[in-house]
Amino acid sequence: MNLDKKLFPLLILISITLRLSAQETCKVLVPELSGKYEGDCKKGKASGNGKAEGVDLYDGEFKEGLPDGKGVYQWKNGNTYNGFWLKGKKQGSGSMTYKRAGKKDSIVTGFWQKDVYAGLYEKPFIIYSRSSQIAKISINKNNKDNTNNIIIEVQNTTAGTASVSSGVQSKPQITDILLRRGNFLQINQGLAGPKSTVQQLNKVDFPFRAVFRFGSQEADIEILEPGNWKIFVNLNN
Repeated sequence: MNLDKKLFPLLILISITLRLSAQETCKVLVPELSGKYEGDCKKGKASGNGKAEGVDLYDGEFKEGLPDGKGVYQWKNGNTYNGFWLKGKKQGSGSMTYKRAGKKDSIVTGFWQKDVYAGLYEKPFIIYSRSSQIAKISINKNNKDNTNNIIIEVQNTTAGTASVSSGVQSKPQITDILLRRGNFLQINQGLAGPKSTVQQLNKVDFPFRAVFRFGSQEADIEILEPGNWKIFVNLNN
């Protein structure tokens, strides 16, 4: 009995020593975080939930020694990111807080891709549906132009060609715009091509969603972010 009492403190000491030794050999592969680590470990690398402290701080999920999953990272200058990570880089939704001397913190919320802020939304536009004879829809943003406009170009590969049943095929047109969300001030005709027509919606309020009709065909499209956008629609009829 007395022997057990003497061994008990020794066992506790051994347990603590082994735990500290395991933590010391559990690597965090971000140089700015390599210092002190407490948490789950797998094959000598931080994996699971843990806290790492070097010149920077991180508290959250790890995988193979890198922030991976959800976690909070604080840089030595006080800036903080609270969100999702992938292989040590900001990836997915999160909130970045920038410290500014003598001013209110600047907070940026949205989505990151490979450590770079991508925008407020994961995808800036959504194509909800399109008719069977719409072969292709492409949507692009002109990042060099800050005007809030939408250019719609509609092309028909058979326009201008002869048809036995209906004669010469006419160029496609936007026949109607059914607003679901947002608004625009006016619509103007653009420079048309031999097989296409171009129209521009000016001073658009975003988020903007509408059903664009091209005769019997239609497409339900929503654009979430402000900017100068171009929608290209290729009809196959």
